[in-house]
Amino acid sequence: MLKNYLTIAFRHLYRKKFYTAINIFGLAIGLAAGLLITLYVLNELSYDRFHEKADRIYRVTTETNFNGRKSAVASTNYHMGEVIAEEIPGIETTLRVQKMWDHTVRLGEDLFPGVETITADSNFFHFFTFPLLEGNPATALDDPSSVVLTEDLARTLFKQSTGVLGKTIEINDQVYQVTGVAENPPSNAHFHFELIKQFEPRVSEKVNWGNVNGHVSTYFLLTENASVSGVPEKIKEVGIKYNPSIKEGIELGKFDVAFSAQPLTSIHLHSDLGMELEANSSIRYVYIFSIIALFVLVIACVNYVNLSTARSADRAREVGVRKTLGSARSPLIYQFLIESLMVSLTATLLGLGLAELFRRPFNALANKQLTLDLFGNPALGLTVLIGGISIGILAGLYPAFYLTRFQPVQALRGALKTGREGRRFRNGLVVFQFAISITLIVCTLMVYRQLQYMQNKKLGYHQENVVILNNAVRDHFGTFMNEVRAHPQVQYATASSQSPHLITNAQGGLQVRGQAQDEAYQLNRLLVEYDFLPTFDIPLKAGRNFSAALASDTLAMILNEAAVRKMGIDNPLQAQVLWNDDFCQVIGVVEDFHFQSLHNEIAPLFMVLDPSRRDYHTLEVRISGEDVPGTLAFIEKTWKKFAPEGAFFDYSFLNQDYEALYRSEMRLGKVFGIFTSLAILVACLGLLALMAFIAEQRTKEIGIRKVMGASARSIVLLLSKGYTQLILLALLIAIPVSYFAMRQWLSDFAYRTDMSVWVFAGAGAAALLIAWLA
Repeated sequence: MLKNYLTIAFRHLYRKKFYTAINIFGLAIGLAAGLLITLYVLNELSYDRFHEKADRIYRVTTETNFNGRKSAVASTNYHMGEVIAEEIPGIETTLRVQKMWDHTVRLGEDLFPGVETITADSNFFHFFTFPLLEGNPATALDDPSSVVLTEDLARTLFKQSTGVLGKTIEINDQVYQVTGVAENPPSNAHFHFELIKQFEPRVSEKVNWGNVNGHVSTYFLLTENASVSGVPEKIKEVGIKYNPSIKEGIELGKFDVAFSAQPLTSIHLHSDLGMELEANSSIRYVYIFSIIALFVLVIACVNYVNLSTARSADRAREVGVRKTLGSARSPLIYQFLIESLMVSLTATLLGLGLAELFRRPFNALANKQLTLDLFGNPALGLTVLIGGISIGILAGLYPAFYLTRFQPVQALRGALKTGREGRRFRNGLVVFQFAISITLIVCTLMVYRQLQYMQNKKLGYHQENVVILNNAVRDHFGTFMNEVRAHPQVQYATASSQSPHLITNAQGGLQVRGQAQDEAYQLNRLLVEYDFLPTFDIPLKAGRNFSAALASDTLAMILNEAAVRKMGIDNPLQAQVLWNDDFCQVIGVVEDFHFQSLHNEIAPLFMVLDPSRRDYHTLEVRISGEDVPGTLAFIEKTWKKFAPEGAFFDYSFLNQDYEALYRSEMRLGKVFGIFTSLAILVACLGLLALMAFIAEQRTKEIGIRKVMGASARSIVLLLSKGYTQLILLALLIAIPVSYFAMRQWLSDFAYRTDMSVWVFAGAGAAALLIAWLA
C-alpha cells in the first residue's frame, strides 16, 4: 500500500514539475532560514552553560543613585570579594576577575602585542570550567609571577600547545613563569582571554573601602541547595559596614546604593551595564530573529497550501474516480499527506544544503562561529527531521481534508469549481503573505533610516581625520606633543582621560558654592589638555578655554549646558564648584555635544585639567586629510620613540570608533534586509505560481479577448487587478503592526528619526512593484 501511495505521489509531482519546484524551493528557503536562525538562537541561549556550576554562580552588580542621577555597573570595588563569603551565609566562595589592557608579551627578542589579558583570584579554575591541558588548576595561579596561557597563545609563542610548563615570558619588563595551558575559551562565554595572571589586590584596607563600586567583576558561588533570595540586601549591609561614609549619605537622602545578584547564564542576553567585561547581546534580538525566520517559513507553507487548494479542481476528478471505485476518505487523506511529506522532506534536504552553503556568510554577518554538524549533534539532526515531517503534515492537512470532501458525481461531471469560498481562502492567504512582507520591508527601511540618522546627526564636535592613540608616552608627554604638532599635516594634538565619543566616568559630590550644604551633584568627568576644545571644534556658549599662560586654570572648570541646568546655576561664569576638596572657578560653558551613544540623552559634564598628566589615557591628533598614510607613519615613528620598549602602537579613527557603537544595529539592519528579501522572494514565487495557474484556467477567455483585439498589456492588467487590491489590503494591515513594532524599537534611542508616512508608502509601492513583476 505504501509503495502504491509513493508511486502515485511521485507521478503526480513529476507531472506538475513547475508547481512542485515552486513548492520545494520555497519551503527549502524557509527551512534554510529557519535552520540558520535556530543555530543562532541556540548559540545565544547556550552562553556560559558549559560551566559545571553555572546554576549556582552569580555576578554582583552595583546600582547607585546620587541625587537622582542613577548609574548601574557590572562591577564592584576591589574588596567586595574578600568579605561577602565570610559575612553572608549560603555563599560558598567568591571570585574576582579584572579585564586588563591588552599586553605586549616578550619572548627573547620577539614581541607579541595585543595579548588579551585578565587577572583573577587563584581559585579561577575551580570556580569556572575552563579545562587545563597542562598544569594543576588548584595551584596554577598561586604565585604572583605565574601565568596561564591558552593553547592558541602557547602555540603562537612556543610553536607548541603542550610541554611549555616552566618556560618564562616577559610582560612590562617583569618575568613570569608558565604554570598552565588552558583550552581556548568557548565562543559562548561572556568573557574571553588569552593570558591569565593572579589578581593584583589593592593596598588599601578592606575595612575602609572608600567607595562601593570599581573596576572588578565579583562573582559568588552559592552552596548546594542555598537560595539567592535576600543575598543582595545582605551585600548592601556588608557594603555599609565596610564603608561607613556612605551611611550618612543614605540617611540624608543624598545617596543610595543597591546590589543585584545576576545569574551567570543570564549575563549575555540580559545585561547591558557599564564596566562589562565584554559587550553583550540582547534577548530582544533573539526574539526579532526568531520572528523573522518564522515569518519566512510560514510564508513558504502558505504557498504550498494556496497552490494545493487552487488546483483542487484538477485533483477533484482523481478523487471522484477513486471514490467511485470504492476508496474511503482516509486512504485519500493519506495519499495527499504523503505527497506533502515528499515535498517537505525533499525541501528539507535542499534546505540543509542551502543552510550549509550560506552558513559562512551568515556567521560573518552575525559575528558567530556556527556549525551545522547533524551527526555530531544528534539532537539537532532529530529536530531537523521532526521539523521537516511536521511542516509536511501541517502544510498538507488542509489540502488533504479539503480535496477529499468532494462528491464523486460532481467531480466526474466536471461541475466542481474552486468556488467563492476557495477564492476567499486563497485571497486571505495572499493578503497574509504580503502583510508579513510589507511589515518586514517597513522594519528594514526604519532600521536603515535610524542608522542614517545616527551617522549623519550633528554631534556637536569634529570627528573626521581625528586619530585616537593609547597614551603610553606619559614620561615624555610634552616632548611628544611638541614634535607631533610640528608636522605640517597635523592641525591639533591634545589628550584626555577618555575619547570624546564615549565618556563614562561619573564623579559625585560636586557642590556649588552658595547652595545648600546637602545639595550635591553627580556629573560625568573628563580630564582634558589645553587644546581639547579647538581640536574637536566644540563651541563655547560663554567664557573661555583653558590657558597654559594662567597657572590658576589648574583649579578651573568648564561645564556643558546640561550641567548648568542640572546644578541650577544662573550665572555660571561667576560660580565656583567644589571638586576633590577644592573650589574650581567655572571659566566657560560649552554647547551640549553627544559624548555617548544616541541611546542616551546628553548628560551633565564637567572638564578640568590634569596637572600631573598621568590620567590622560588617550591622545587625539587631528590631521589635515592630505597624505594620511605618511602622516600616520610619522605619528607612529614619533610615538615609538617615546613609548616604553615593546609597547604596541594601536590607533583608530574617531569616526570609526563612533560607528562601532552601533554595530548591533548595523547587524540588525543587514539581517532584516536579507531575510526580508527571502520573505518577498518566497511570497512572489507563490504569487507567480498562482498567477500561472489562473492564466491556465482562463486560457480560453484570454484567447477570445486577443481575437477581439485585446493587447497583452491589457490582459496582464486584467489578471493583476485583483491581486493589486489584495496587496493594498495587506498594506493596510501591515501599517499598524509595523508602526507598533518600530515605535517599540525606536524607544531605545533618546535621539531618533521620525516615522514618516513615506516609509509606509514606499514599502507598499515596493511590494506592488515586486508583485507586478512576478
